[in-house]
Amino acid sequence: MPGSTGVLAVVADAIGAARAEQVLTRFDRYSNQPNAITGAVRLPSDPALERAALRVFDDPVLGAFAGLDASSLAEALDARTLWALLALAARADVTVLDRLPADTAERGAPKIATIRRAAAKHAAALGSSPAAPASAEDPGSSPAPAGNDVPALPGKVAQVASWLAVHPGADPRWFAARPGQRAAERRMAFRALGSIGTPAALDVLAGYARDGYPDVELAELHRAWGRFDRRAFAATMFRPEDTMLQLGACSTLEGIGAVQGLTGVGVALTGPADLAPLVECTDLRRLHVNVVGGGLAGVELLSQLPALTELYLVGTTRGADLTALRDTAVERLSLSLDGADGAFLSRLPHLRSLKLSGGSAPEDSGYDGEDGTVPLPAHPGLVDVVLRLLADGVQVVVLRHERSWVSRLTAAVPSDVYVVERSGYVGLTRDGSDVEGLGRRLFSNVVP
Repeated sequence: MPGSTGVLAVVADAIGAARAEQVLTRFDRYSNQPNAITGAVRLPSDPALERAALRVFDDPVLGAFAGLDASSLAEALDARTLWALLALAARADVTVLDRLPADTAERGAPKIATIRRAAAKHAAALGSSPAAPASAEDPGSSPAPAGNDVPALPGKVAQVASWLAVHPGADPRWFAARPGQRAAERRMAFRALGSIGTPAALDVLAGYARDGYPDVELAELHRAWGRFDRRAFAATMFRPEDTMLQLGACSTLEGIGAVQGLTGVGVALTGPADLAPLVECTDLRRLHVNVVGGGLAGVELLSQLPALTELYLVGTTRGADLTALRDTAVERLSLSLDGADGAFLSRLPHLRSLKLSGGSAPEDSGYDGEDGTVPLPAHPGLVDVVLRLLADGVQVVVLRHERSWVSRLTAAVPSDVYVVERSGYVGLTRDGSDVEGLGRRLFSNVVP
């Protein structure tokens, strides 16, 4: 793959060429990305290898290749070897996960969560903390705001609970944002203010509000959200950006309707996925949902969002009545059918392009479902559905690794359909003028 020579050189420089080739070859032999990550996190501690893996993502050239630069080949990070190296890099510096592009972080949320948990376990086993490497400064305590009556503040998130137990009347203003504040101090302040959980604490938290947050801060915000009035918290801490409000991994969207003027939301739902709180977001044009928890409650409310034209709904969608999508205004759809009958897709009145996962049979690359859910094979009638969509002028993209049904589809397409294969996807269109554009979109893995 492009850039693999550079990756090998970086790793070989740290651990030797023979060992580097052995490690990278081992990762490449795994049947899928989740298994490669599992193999990497099971390796014994090897600081030299872990630092070498981190260099792959910190290098300004290789980092772009590896998907840390959203403007470059972000999909290169989908390689099994690079996901495995990312798992090792997180041992050396877990904040490498926070530097992933938003789109990569959203689509890879389950894998990133696995890596984060593994890095924390590894650090605990070594008796350390999975944070960025310590600087020359003493990280044991954070400078307190000016004032003689302010005690020394906790220096780490792990110290917040015990510190608050000793200081039960802590003034939230002690944790206010200030110039030059380090990332670790911000996270500590989020934890402390969320634990205090008073209206005064929310007023102080408002000073930390920004257009977007790294994953570690989002995790603290989701931890704190339920300790406040959820609507007041959402309106205070989340801003309606021109593109997408990235919420990261969270268990519920309750309260999100209080964010006025919201036009785009990206979220990985880790609990039972209830989209009902979005019903107030009538300006919503783009919605990206990765269902990684207890299944999808339903999609009926999406018909009440008149501006919604782009929908990205992937993950465990089984059990939900997806036929309700017929009543939406969606034009661009990325959908996991999760084995369901897709006949309704030919009756979406505004559909122009579709990226589709039909389902994974056991013979499809050995995929075993990262969250423990056994994948379902594609519905028997799905090939005919896609052929009808193509005949109606809909552009369709499918996952090449779902060979059990995609091979039947590509064999059945008529001669007037253009087929483009790239980056793990198969694109199909009857519009010859759009073949080049379709190829570019496949390579960048965006909704067509």
